[in-house]
Amino acid sequence: MLISTLTVAALAIMVERAVETQFGIAGVIGLMVLRTGLRKRNVTCVCVGLTVLVMLAVNV
Repeated sequence: MLISTLTVAALAIMVERAVETQFGIAGVIGLMVLRTGLRKRNVTCVCVGLTVLVMLAVNV
């Protein structure tokens, strides 16, 4: 249980660093909105976060 928790936390940090490196502050904001939407089960936040990340990915 502890190993899986540490693995997921390390993966989350790696994804956040990759998004920050690739997309900058807008990517971090999009990722935070997406993560908040997933945690609170808010469809609007999920859609906004995904839209920001997709638009950044298409623009690069």
